[in-house]
Amino acid sequence: MNARRVAVSLGIAVLLCALAVSAGALEFSMARGTIVLVGLLAVGIGLSAFTRGYNTRSRTDTPDPERRSGVPAPGRSLSAAADEFREPMTGYVANGRRLTIALKSAAVAALTRFEGDSTDQASRRLEDGTWTDDPIAAAFLSDSLETPTRSLRTRLASVVSGDGETAFQSNVRHTVRAITAIRNDRSAADGDRPLPEYEYDPDVRGDPYDRTRAGGSGSNPQLQTRTTTDSVDGVEPRRRRSTDHWTGIGAVALFAVGVGAVAESPAVVLAGVVGVGYAGFARALEPPELDLSLERSVSDDDPEPGDELEVVLTIENESDAFVPDLRIVDGVPASLAVTDGSSRLGTALRPGEAVTLEYTVTARRGSHEFDPALVLARDLSRSTEREFLIDAETTVVCEPSMRPLATAVPLRAATTSFAGRVRTVDGGSGTTIHSVREYRRSDPLNRVDWNRHAKTGELATLEFHEERAARVVVLVDARLAAYRAPTPDAAHAVDRSVDAAGRIGASLFAAGETVGLAAIGPLIWDETDPSGTDPCWLPPASGRHHEVRFQEALATHPQFATLPPDHECRWRRQLRRIRRRLPSDTQIIFLTPLCDDGSVGIARQLEAHGHPVTVVSPDPTADRTVGHQLARVARHLRRVDLERARTPVIDWPDDDTLDTAIARHAGGRR
Repeated sequence: MNARRVAVSLGIAVLLCALAVSAGALEFSMARGTIVLVGLLAVGIGLSAFTRGYNTRSRTDTPDPERRSGVPAPGRSLSAAADEFREPMTGYVANGRRLTIALKSAAVAALTRFEGDSTDQASRRLEDGTWTDDPIAAAFLSDSLETPTRSLRTRLASVVSGDGETAFQSNVRHTVRAITAIRNDRSAADGDRPLPEYEYDPDVRGDPYDRTRAGGSGSNPQLQTRTTTDSVDGVEPRRRRSTDHWTGIGAVALFAVGVGAVAESPAVVLAGVVGVGYAGFARALEPPELDLSLERSVSDDDPEPGDELEVVLTIENESDAFVPDLRIVDGVPASLAVTDGSSRLGTALRPGEAVTLEYTVTARRGSHEFDPALVLARDLSRSTEREFLIDAETTVVCEPSMRPLATAVPLRAATTSFAGRVRTVDGGSGTTIHSVREYRRSDPLNRVDWNRHAKTGELATLEFHEERAARVVVLVDARLAAYRAPTPDAAHAVDRSVDAAGRIGASLFAAGETVGLAAIGPLIWDETDPSGTDPCWLPPASGRHHEVRFQEALATHPQFATLPPDHECRWRRQLRRIRRRLPSDTQIIFLTPLCDDGSVGIARQLEAHGHPVTVVSPDPTADRTVGHQLARVARHLRRVDLERARTPVIDWPDDDTLDTAIARHAGGRR
């Protein structure tokens, strides 16, 4: 017998004795001083219990399956965006000074890339303030110019609007806007509204980096840590907690008993005794032990991206006990979202009774494994609840679209810029004449220059430019830095890159090319599939069987997870491994958002080892805050640096299709 049962039994005994005394069946006398002391003690305990219950009253946090997990935009904070330009420093530098130095570096980089200044010229323009028409920005980055004093009207407007912008923040905002204006990224119509340094969206479900498992399925943060591993028939008990539902009643009852005892008021004491009875009722019951079965069915376990999936969840009470209060939240993968209906249910179940829950989710690319359903069972008094996990293995695999592009895939070659057979500098069989040489007895007759023989009587053999299929490897940047999106609900750059890889691969396969697939990103350990812990690598090949393997790898390999990983990877080691596997005549289509210098380093190293690289870059940047604007400038600088190094970059804005981006790039090349 546990302490709870002992306390309940003792309370019932005291209550029976009190009723017996009230009915005259039992005599009990107590001095007035003792009664007052007991009353004051009851008042103190009641007040203490009420205060403690008010301060510690808790509720169960449940997952939020109505929204999928989001990722931040590049430059979610100003300091993070400034780090893109900050040079290594020795010694201590104040934060404000560090930011000023970073903004100076950003301005110099913009002037040298976009206006053709040398570094010395850009530095002189910053010092004399001629780099911008904004006097506030000019003075902020100059050591010789005096910062204009903010007008009284501007300060009053800041106080009235309640934005709380300081003079330093105003200077930073003006400076970032001036740096952005160097490349005409913003127009004068934007006005002079203050932009916050950090933008927080409370609608984003959880922290995308607070995950203990990052894979294709996703998981609810509340279901990550399990307190026990004991399970019976798929039902895993987790913890038992008090809801403190009746805490106020018990406190008020003790307070009433104490006041009635001190005031010698039987009516008040009787009212308090009734409250004590309610509190005893709450403590006397226990939540039931569950014996539930759960069955989950999905309308299509192999959907296309964007399809609506109907999910039906059936829960049956297989025990002989009545479950008076049952609350269920299905384990919808964090990478999906409920778009119709609800994945939550509150009900009561009699023995042998079943209930059905139906809702709709929208399919996204990847392999999505449902988490165990979270079940909360409360007793009849709702004072105590038990938490359970009920597992029903369900996996939905959504392969990316392999629909060919409407335009040709740009390939780097000496004579052609688009998908097709590539003409080499070597002589051989083909359609374009390469050279004429002396006839040999083993030469085929169809390569003899019969026109020359008719004129001169001499035999000669024609050599043609040899043509062979292009050999291409599609490389996807799946590092942590690539998991960025302009808005929380938008598809992040890795998802867009994987979708683009599928369409580019389909176009190349349709053109008869040999195509391979590789990725650079964190490796996820999967006990059910140890082979999935290796980096993604498909050597260049052709044929329908290889095309199916290409599509399956994009859908199921852990490096293409739809949820961001919880750590960065050692991409240099993976890049060396990929380089060792690449044939010498292979070119690369590199899909990366260019959100950090690592992506530029990958492209340059591949180019340095003789592999022509074409970068397709989904743009995940935003311009809502000064940090976002500065991160957009940094990405544009990386793009310019690659293009100056003769590496083509296809910029793919978030509001454009891939076909439009490639067609725009092809038009620019022509």
